[in-house]
Formats: sequence, structure tokens, C-alpha cells
Amino acid sequence: MVRNAESRSTAFDEQEPILEVDKTQQDAAATGHKDNSRKAYYREFRKVLENADVVLEILDARDPIGTRTLQVERMIMDSGVSKRVILVLNKIDLVPKENVDKWLKYLRNEYPTIAFKASTQNQRRNLGHSSVATDAATEDLLKSSECLGADMLVSLLKNYCRSVNMKTSITVGIIGYPNVGKSSVINSLKRSKVCGVGSTPGFTKVAQQITLDKNIKLLDCPGIVFAQQGQDGRTDAEIALRNCIKVELLEDPITPVEVIVARCPTEQLMTMYDVPYFESANEFLISLAQKWGKLRKGGIPDTHLVARTVLNDWNGGKIKFWTEPPAADKSHIGASVVTSWGEALDMNFA
Repeated sequence: MVRNAESRSTAFDEQEPILEVDKTQQDAAATGHKDNSRKAYYREFRKVLENADVVLEILDARDPIGTRTLQVERMIMDSGVSKRVILVLNKIDLVPKENVDKWLKYLRNEYPTIAFKASTQNQRRNLGHSSVATDAATEDLLKSSECLGADMLVSLLKNYCRSVNMKTSITVGIIGYPNVGKSSVINSLKRSKVCGVGSTPGFTKVAQQITLDKNIKLLDCPGIVFAQQGQDGRTDAEIALRNCIKVELLEDPITPVEVIVARCPTEQLMTMYDVPYFESANEFLISLAQKWGKLRKGGIPDTHLVARTVLNDWNGGKIKFWTEPPAADKSHIGASVVTSWGEALDMNFA
């Protein structure tokens, strides 16, 4: 056990440069603090990776690629440590079913991927589960407060335990961007509210261990922003739209709204906010400010205040939006690696 722990630590120490790409400003904004708490967050993050046998990477179904931590996936695969990655496509109730199917087909070329809808119930005990498969769920069931996909995910984890002949429990690390629903997934798997849940980034600040059953222990990791401006095509505005930075701490809330206006059909925003036709984000925000009476001295529309409200609507899922998977893309992991995982993470284990 000591040798295993040492090898794990050494393997991830060698990957340290990958974890240093985040900007201090983004980390401080994401956690809600002005001081640099990046090292503390990385320490908690690395604790999860080092101790996990299986890593669940939680993705937002509306933007799976935008919420993937490819650097961490590469770090796990390149470390030489025997770990497995499972992708969990959360919030499937916010996108059309056919879009979910496309993403599952795309992502399963690289990793086992589970469609998931976390429970939205507020009580601490007996969070509802549905045994209905996600691909067979009705619209009413998707809109309900019950969890979907938990049975499939737990079965996959237990299948891994059996396949590798583990006599003791496995530790499952939960990682992902802020607000992709890591704690909600854990609560749904546990069927009770064991983790705090917040709609703002930085809610989970330390790694939390939860015992799911005698075979499975879960480690919830704080959400960390890994993307630097310009890296993988991700601008500061793109990062803000992933709810990685608290809206109230944004110096410029206008630019992210410009991205929203560019992404969403004009008619959709006109109908949702009951505003007349507009040709730019500035016109859109001016109309909203006038409609809501958000005016500064002299009757000047307070577009910054209105922009923050629009961003909160975006982060809360009120503005409907989803992405399409690329038509073709080369995997960053080899097909031979995927094949070598064998039946341990076979999606057809039933």
C-alpha cells in the first residue's frame, strides 16, 4: 500500500506543470476570494486524483467539450498509474434527447460515458431514483425531480470492482468544472443530501469523502478552472459563460453577453425577455434596462447591471442552449488504450 501511494504521488508530481496553467485572477474569482488560494485548491484536487481508482469527470450536457478537463485526462493517462476515467454527461434534462444521443456516441469513442440527470429534490433523505433508462425516459420524467442514470453508473462501478478482483472498496474521484453538478451527482448516488450544493462557483472548497456502500467510496473535488485565455480557443468570456467566475466579480459582464447573443437565435431572446428586435448585444441590453427600469442618473440605461442578470439566467439554465458534437475529431487517447480497458468498464455488462 505504501509503495502504491508513493508511486501515485510520484506519477502526479511529474505532471505538476499541467496544473500550473490557471491564472491567479480566474482562481480568485472562481472561489470568491481576492487572495490567491490556488495552491490550496490544487492540493485538494491532487488528493482526489492520487487516491482515486476510478475518476468520474462530470460534464455539462449543454457544452460537453467546453466543460472537459482534457489536461487532467492526459495527465491521468500519461502518469502510468492504473486508473480509469468515466465521463458523466449531467443535466441531460436541459437539452433535446437526440442531442444527448449524439454526444454519447461521440464521447464513447474515448471513454465510457453515462447520461445522467441529478435529483433536484431539496430534502436531506430519500432522494428519488428512477430505474428507467435515460434513453427511454419520457419528457415528463426528465422534467421531474427524480434522478436518472444512477443505477447504470453504480452498476458500471461495481462491474469494475468485480472485473479487477478487488477485495476492498474502490475510491471514486469526482472532478469537473465549477457548477457542472459534482455534488448533485454524489447526492443522487447516495440518495441523500450529503454534499452542499450551490449554483455559484467555489461552493465546494475541500475534498469530501462519502461512503456509497461497502464497495465504493466517493471523493468530491472542488471545481478548478484549468483553461487559460486563448488556450483551446477559450477566451475570458467563454470561461465566464461556464460559470467559472462569480458574476458579481466580473469587471466586464458585457462581453460574455455578446457571446450569448451571438450563440442564441435573436427570436429566442426576444420571446424570452419580451423585447423588440435588436441587432447587437448593446441594443439588447438597452432594451432590457428600459423595460426593467434599470437606469442610472440622467436616464442612462445601466447595461452592466442588466448584463449580470442575463448572465445569472444563463448560468441557471433559463436561457436554453446546447452544442453539437464535432463531425469528426481525433481522440487524444489511443484506440489501443481504450481496447485494453476490456470488460472492466464494459458498457454492455448487463
